[in-house]
Amino acid sequence: MFGLTVRRATPSLRAGILLLVAMLIGPIVTSAFGEDLDRFNPATTDLDLFRIAVVHSDRLKIRASGPRMFFSMTDKTTGRVIREKTIYLQKAETAEEMSEDPSADSRKTISVYRIAARQVDELRALQARYLALTKAEQDQIAGSLAIDVSGCKIDPNDEGPMLISTFLKSSELQEYVTLAEDYDLRNIPMGTDGKTADPVQPCA
Repeated sequence: MFGLTVRRATPSLRAGILLLVAMLIGPIVTSAFGEDLDRFNPATTDLDLFRIAVVHSDRLKIRASGPRMFFSMTDKTTGRVIREKTIYLQKAETAEEMSEDPSADSRKTISVYRIAARQVDELRALQARYLALTKAEQDQIAGSLAIDVSGCKIDPNDEGPMLISTFLKSSELQEYVTLAEDYDLRNIPMGTDGKTADPVQPCA
């Protein structure tokens, strides 16, 4: 069975991208939310109930296409990539789903996303193929699940923090569990010149 650990939010090398890495097989989690996330099993979770909630400042706009997830499976011994998949998330539209949002104050915007319907059957087939493997074969597979969220600033002259929080809800979890809280999208690694630049671009 997949084990799940979650590392703290780390910025991608691409500007304006928040990359949250959830290692499906890896070291023991040290995150404060790890105990709750241990109940999440991507190999058996009900994909129809999978939700990602994004809470962000109303000064920040999330791209219309929504967040994406990147899934990969590799051979633990050789490092060979067995499977890679981009998973598209679409905004939940029903009032019932939107009422399940994590709390936020009036200065923040909340959006809830689900796996695009066109991909659910394909991912179920991938779950079935993994579960059909022997225990020894499963133990040879390492995997990663990354959530990619990007945005732009509404005011081009805005120099303030661009905070974003992300939450996960699934069939194993009774409520939303925090993946990252108040992460500043401006945090990117320093360049070779020792300088950083604001990666959050103005909205077109």
